[in-house]
Amino acid sequence: MSKFCANGHQMEDSWELCPYCQKTGAVDTPAPGKTRIQSGDTVLSGRPPAAPGGGAGAGAGFGGARKTVVIGEKPAGAVVGWFVALNGNQMGEDFRVRDGHNVLGTSPDCEIVVDDTTVSAKHASLRRKDGKFWLTDLDSTNGTFVNDATEPIAREEIKDNDTIKLGKLALKFKCL
Repeated sequence: MSKFCANGHQMEDSWELCPYCQKTGAVDTPAPGKTRIQSGDTVLSGRPPAAPGGGAGAGAGFGGARKTVVIGEKPAGAVVGWFVALNGNQMGEDFRVRDGHNVLGTSPDCEIVVDDTTVSAKHASLRRKDGKFWLTDLDSTNGTFVNDATEPIAREEIKDNDTIKLGKLALKFKCL
């Protein structure tokens, strides 16, 4: 009999803590014919499996081979640049900038997550539009600065090799 955590991850019978989400509280296997699908689960797309007793025509109308997709995962845009941390806990680490909208901050749901107490949860955003990069402060507590500026920005175009400061964290910007 399979064992599942409260979030639906399958666990070994001997495990008390789910290795995926660190949740406890095992629940029984879903009833036959029922499935437990949540964000992050994988499902098959394309042709459904043949029904029991189904012949060669089972699944007709679904073209192509089946493939696995992740529910709730948005496709990542192309990498168009990166930031390199110049100081702080993550000094030397690089952060990919993807095409479109990138939010920088300490919140886990940001596209670029940094570890610095002077950076707000959603501190700034970087958007690539028409081949230009626009940095916007998101009403952060300690401000967003570009290069050696002493006044925080509201919105400003940044270019290759510019240094931005989020609070006390300095990041070098490189674009492709």
